[in-house]
Amino acid sequence: MASPLARGAQSTDTAPSRVVIPAGLRIPPAESMAPVWDEEIATAAPRPAFWLLGAHGGACVSTLARTWAPSGDCRRGWPSADRYRSVVIVARTHRAGLHSAHELLLQATAGLSGDCTLLGLLTVPDADGKLPATLRRQLEVVEAAAPHAWRLPYLGHYRSLTYDQMPVWSPNDPPPPPGSKLRRADPTAYPDPALADVGADIFAAARLAATRQAP
Repeated sequence: MASPLARGAQSTDTAPSRVVIPAGLRIPPAESMAPVWDEEIATAAPRPAFWLLGAHGGACVSTLARTWAPSGDCRRGWPSADRYRSVVIVARTHRAGLHSAHELLLQATAGLSGDCTLLGLLTVPDADGKLPATLRRQLEVVEAAAPHAWRLPYLGHYRSLTYDQMPVWSPNDPPPPPGSKLRRADPTAYPDPALADVGADIFAAARLAATRQAP
């Protein structure tokens, strides 16, 4: 089983490198940071092209990892020992979720996420309707700390699906025919277009990041 390195530590397989923390950056307390795994999480092919790092419990990582075929759940830690190490932080839009996401973004900015590449932040609505003004401001602050930000809409029809009923999106899947009512008629037949669009955008970013990562 993968186990965490010490906070900010480097793998013993390579020469240690000095972590340079940007001046003035607030470093989150150790209990707010995610562990850096020192062993591979992915043990079978195909390896995930990108990883979903839940900022807190109930962030929707299990559902998204099921929906996006190229993704994987990195078990609340940084997959620094895996072949592909691109990470998307996932959080709900409530105050606690946004706070936890901000702590992980600061951890990555400080260089304390091992050899991972942070692709960005994905937020998932915690309820239907418009965010209160205070949460909108908090969301904007948190997103400003991310290299890229994706927002999913509230998808109420997913509440009625079991895990096995959730449709899977793959980069090679053709889109539904123009004007198709397939999704509305049967939400198990094809992923919601918003999920497909965001998944495709993240996958493209992960492919680009993979060309820059050392094997």
